[in-house]
Amino acid sequence: MMKYLYIFIFIVQLLAAQDANLEQKEEWKFERINFYFENDLFSNSDNEYTDGSRLSVLMYRPDAQNEWLNIPFTDSFERARFISFSLTQQIFTPDDLTRSDLILDDRPYAGWLYFETGLHQSSETNLDSLAVQIGIVGPASGMEELQKYMHDILGSGPPQGWDNQLNNEVGVQLNYQHKWRYVPQPLLGMESSVVPFVGGELGNIAVKANAGVLLRMGWNVPEDFGSSSIDEGGENGIPVRRKCLYMVSKPWSFNFYLSGGGTFVARDIFLDGNTFSESHSVDKNYLKGYGSFGFSGRYKNFNLDYIQTYHSRQFKNKKDVHSIGSVILSYIFSP
Repeated sequence: MMKYLYIFIFIVQLLAAQDANLEQKEEWKFERINFYFENDLFSNSDNEYTDGSRLSVLMYRPDAQNEWLNIPFTDSFERARFISFSLTQQIFTPDDLTRSDLILDDRPYAGWLYFETGLHQSSETNLDSLAVQIGIVGPASGMEELQKYMHDILGSGPPQGWDNQLNNEVGVQLNYQHKWRYVPQPLLGMESSVVPFVGGELGNIAVKANAGVLLRMGWNVPEDFGSSSIDEGGENGIPVRRKCLYMVSKPWSFNFYLSGGGTFVARDIFLDGNTFSESHSVDKNYLKGYGSFGFSGRYKNFNLDYIQTYHSRQFKNKKDVHSIGSVILSYIFSP
């Protein structure tokens, strides 16, 4: 974890220096950088969606006239416009990592490595996000080597069943999400915000529709659309406007949050198997629910989020719910 922290700080320093040069021009400007680390070690398990990490950069776009960079069928000119770039890896495994044979009644081994770019248009009350993901599933993703390396560092036994992982397949995904934002009056000195959302995914990796809601309560609650794990809720910390006012007037913020939602899953390559070749699969559940809790704290430009998420059973033979923890370290560029 310390290695990732050093890398994160190094990237922040590089982008901050670049942002100082960009501020003198009417060009895209760095808004935020997020580093996600997700693992089920926070719940003392090592299966299902077991590990993920993501590095994303959010930039502000003043160029409203570039129609090709605006989300179709939305009113872009009345909103702040942002663009994000990210690199993400995720690892999925069955329960028993000591078996080298194909486990027919459990999910396949799989790795997913992808690049994503997203367009985001926000106002005080609404956010539209449209993202494109392009990546690779299978041995070419390098997730087998990554998990074995991590297990070696942690001193645990190497996973034995990666010979049965999904085949190589290029993945292309189009994801859309809409969020609303409501800000009730303060209660007992605590601020709050409520962020319902709906969205959908379309591609050969997954075909899904989802809906949920995020509730935050605390002090100096940020003027943004909230935090979320990699797979739920979209990009982290998209503000309602460029350079939110709370960054100028209040050097710190802290809030607790609860989130919950459901997903209809028409297809999921990590359960249904490869799209264009024969591979192992399981009998998935079409409806999936989740609930999460966590906190978010900021001091000046640095922000830390922790989220613990519980997922319902995703396929027929799965006996237990699965839980994964997410740590998100962010740097918010100065006004």
